[in-house]
Amino acid sequence: MFDPDFTSSNTRYNDINLSTSQSTSSTALLSNIRLEREQRERKRREEICAIRIQKVWRGRKVARRFRDDLYDTLDTRCEGGDVEGVGRGLVVLLRDGWGRDRGRIGGLVGRWCEIGSGRDEDGIYRFIQPLHRDQGQDWSIVLGLLSVRILQLVNLDPTSNITPTLLSSLEIIFDPRSYSSLPQATQQYAKETIVNIISSKSWVETIVQIMEQLMPLNLPKKKNPSLLPLTRLLTAPFSLMPPFSDSPLIPPLINHLLAIPSLPSSLPIPALTHLSTHLNLFTLLLPYASQNTQVLNQGRLESENDKTYFLANLTTFGITGGMLARFGVDGISTWMSVIGNVLKDVNEGWGKWVDGMVDDDEDEPIFPIMVDSDDEDNEEEGQPSNTLIPATRPRRIPLPKAISNRVTILATAQHLSTLMTHIIQPSSSSRAPVSLLNDFSMFCTGLLSAFRGSPKWENVLDSLMNKGLVRRVWREGVRGKWTESDQREVWDGFTDNPNTPPLILLTYIYNHYLLLTPDDEFFSTSSNALSTDEILELAGVWRNLAFWGYMIGVSGGPSGNEKMGNEEIRGLFTRGVTRVVERNARRHFADPNIWVMRSQLDLKGFVEAAVYEDAELTAPNDADIEMNDPSSLPRWARARQRFTKRQMAYISPRLGLLNNLPMSVPFQTRLEVFRKFIESDQDRLGLDYHSRRQRNYAKIRRDRISQDGFDELGNLGPALKSRIEITFVDQHGMTEAGIDGGGLFKEFLTNLSKEVFDTNRGLWLATDQNELYPNPHSYATEPHQLEWYRFIGQVLGKAMYEGMLVDVSFADFFLAKWLGRQSYLDDLNSLDKELYKGLIILKNYPKPEELALNFAITEDEFGVKRTIDLVPNGSEIAVNAENRHEYIQLVCKYKLDRQISAQSRAFFNGLSDLIDAKWLRMFDQQELQQLIGGEETLIDIDDLRAHCSVDGFPNDITPRLFWKVVKGFSHEQRRALLRFVTSCSRPPLLGFGYLYPKFGVKFNGNDTSRLPSASACFNLLKLPGYTTEQSLRAKLLQAITSGAGFDMS
Repeated sequence: MFDPDFTSSNTRYNDINLSTSQSTSSTALLSNIRLEREQRERKRREEICAIRIQKVWRGRKVARRFRDDLYDTLDTRCEGGDVEGVGRGLVVLLRDGWGRDRGRIGGLVGRWCEIGSGRDEDGIYRFIQPLHRDQGQDWSIVLGLLSVRILQLVNLDPTSNITPTLLSSLEIIFDPRSYSSLPQATQQYAKETIVNIISSKSWVETIVQIMEQLMPLNLPKKKNPSLLPLTRLLTAPFSLMPPFSDSPLIPPLINHLLAIPSLPSSLPIPALTHLSTHLNLFTLLLPYASQNTQVLNQGRLESENDKTYFLANLTTFGITGGMLARFGVDGISTWMSVIGNVLKDVNEGWGKWVDGMVDDDEDEPIFPIMVDSDDEDNEEEGQPSNTLIPATRPRRIPLPKAISNRVTILATAQHLSTLMTHIIQPSSSSRAPVSLLNDFSMFCTGLLSAFRGSPKWENVLDSLMNKGLVRRVWREGVRGKWTESDQREVWDGFTDNPNTPPLILLTYIYNHYLLLTPDDEFFSTSSNALSTDEILELAGVWRNLAFWGYMIGVSGGPSGNEKMGNEEIRGLFTRGVTRVVERNARRHFADPNIWVMRSQLDLKGFVEAAVYEDAELTAPNDADIEMNDPSSLPRWARARQRFTKRQMAYISPRLGLLNNLPMSVPFQTRLEVFRKFIESDQDRLGLDYHSRRQRNYAKIRRDRISQDGFDELGNLGPALKSRIEITFVDQHGMTEAGIDGGGLFKEFLTNLSKEVFDTNRGLWLATDQNELYPNPHSYATEPHQLEWYRFIGQVLGKAMYEGMLVDVSFADFFLAKWLGRQSYLDDLNSLDKELYKGLIILKNYPKPEELALNFAITEDEFGVKRTIDLVPNGSEIAVNAENRHEYIQLVCKYKLDRQISAQSRAFFNGLSDLIDAKWLRMFDQQELQQLIGGEETLIDIDDLRAHCSVDGFPNDITPRLFWKVVKGFSHEQRRALLRFVTSCSRPPLLGFGYLYPKFGVKFNGNDTSRLPSASACFNLLKLPGYTTEQSLRAKLLQAITSGAGFDMS
């Protein structure tokens, strides 16, 4: 009803609010719209999902009903003996695998196998009957598919009661005699079809899985009966159709079957017999693996454990079982090729694991990673601030002893001798395959790579040190094949080069020979397999390849080129070159410049680039450097960052080359680089000779130069790089007048060097050649004495930093420790001749057991004898023919390294406060000695005159007579003159232009009765105005040979 007052409560109208105070913003409106759209989209997806779920459920329901109906039909047909109908139905029923109906369908399959295994009145298996009908050829497809399903059923439950029936049925299907009644064409088609189907369905892999489930069930003297038919089924496809070269059945036989742990001992004897007659290792599997090496890293052989089982099985079949001996040189060649390829891919530490040396309490390091360390103690122990810390891999499970014993047979001297016979003897090699030498090289290098870190490593090398072998590998595998090794392209494609394996093998063997052989044997043509010219040619190849290895990198590095040699190979070549160079330094047989790679280097650019790379490594983070207070110095200024040679090779190509292969760069260039490094370091630290800010002061009593120097300067550390001003105090306690402009410090440093290197102080001993090395006595390792060694290192470092020569000679083995190099047996000759002779006798003694030696050494200090074990429990380990080389090396290491390790470490710590270790590694021992004390060469008077300052003479009569007299001096007289004026008898390495202060001759009055005098601190000769040659000569010789020196008048 109409309400004229509009008061009805149920009146319908739009609720419209025209106020703007509650209006919805555009942002809120858009959010609401977006939310509604998302809700509609979510609802649509839910509806679609519901439809799909319903569809799948209905499909599964229909399929289930279909499977049930089909099963009932097949069950009925099976009772009627319809083999073909049931078989075709089973293909459909098992299209998607066994599913959850395995028990029911498995029973049906078992009954079908029982029926199919029966024969008709003509003796034909019912499995085969359908093939006789006109359209029966597709039955072979059914047989192939069902064979795969039957084997899968066995794999699901190998111990089932129907397993024997199933395996028997498979043997019937794969028996060639089952098809004998068919026409030839039908036979061929059926066999090929069946084999092709199972080849694509993991036939071998499935059988291996079944066998591994059954093997643990073996009794001690009774193997599981199913293993024999399974073994026959492994080879059954080859009886239907002979294997072709790329048969997919062969790889799994290699990388699955042969990877079963202890395969020979896990199979019954009939099964082993069947394998040896139907699946020949040396005529089928190994040749295939040798030609297709990728199979050795596929399948189960991707695992290190399975690689080990594979090797153990090959060893059992080939060596223990005698198969290797029966198949001659062809079998040996493929054997070596396959094993070599497997061994080269095992992980680091594999050999130690096989030898049972892995500590269960430690994870094994596998790859170094760079981490930053702020631990000050690392620097004190000589560790870099940025150090390589090994990452770890999970612990290896200890290997069963039976398996490790079999694998280690590969590294025995007897086995290697057997293989070497075919390499060395011409009668064998004449009919050998072309690849024999390469295969042998691959095998040996694989052994060496795999057993690195294990005692077997050295045993292998000892077994290979055969003169005939070395000559054969050199002449047929290396000589003349690396003529272009100085070209970059050779290193770029190193791993693809077919001549690489013999070169690597020869390098391993000859490196070992160089390590163990004393100089007398090395230079004897009766004991050295190679002539001097051949050694130099081989070392030239090493140098070339190592050079490019440092300049352009290695595989796995930043270059990304995996065809280059790896870091291990580069290091191997480097060690070879270094050992030949060191041998040449001890007894010259080649021009030292033969190692220089001049044509590959832009020397000027090389120097600039090396200095730049060094500066980049030590770029400061703090611009404010105050050298006065060493405690305020930042860490980078107090001690430069220390890098190993290996790190340098990764970080910087040129510094890596200079630190690892310095002989490839001319000596003069390296000297220039060394001086440039120091100049760059001075610029980095802001050192200015004329600045008064960066100075340290020391007051030195002349009668206590060493002690005062130690007290005043010993704690400065790297701050010694700054200028040191010396004030002398005479014996009366009076301060001497004069300002140190550099001369007083040189005088102090010269006198200090004479005192601290004096052997009467007890810190140093001298060899027969008067070369110094740290005193090995235990009192020299006391903390106070070690502080002195550190200070002496700093003193020598300061001299080198300032370019001052020190008249001191160090023993080669001590200098080698500066460079991080190994000491050798020949180095012991300079330290202890009697011990050296004894070790040479031991090295060549036919029966070292008769000498009754053990791995211990006896020391006598002040009448007290003590026995020191060279290895844990060394006094209980006798020296024999197998371990004598190790004993000799340990004795050398003890005498040349361990005895002086603490003293040397303290000395090096002091030295490295001023001189970066990588700067020193640019030189060998002889060059380092020249860097310290000058060059052992004839003194060039013309060069001295060209860089000499002559001052104060009223005319040129005396200077002209001086140079005439000096020109006529003998070499020893020239040395005496140089020692008299500069305190060092050897000239500077780069000539007198680098002597600081400059050599000077000064007028010292007209009193010709006086002798010449010298101020060694200024390199100044004070010469009276002699007017006759005879007088000048006599007076000068008297002065320089009388031992007089500073300010003598």
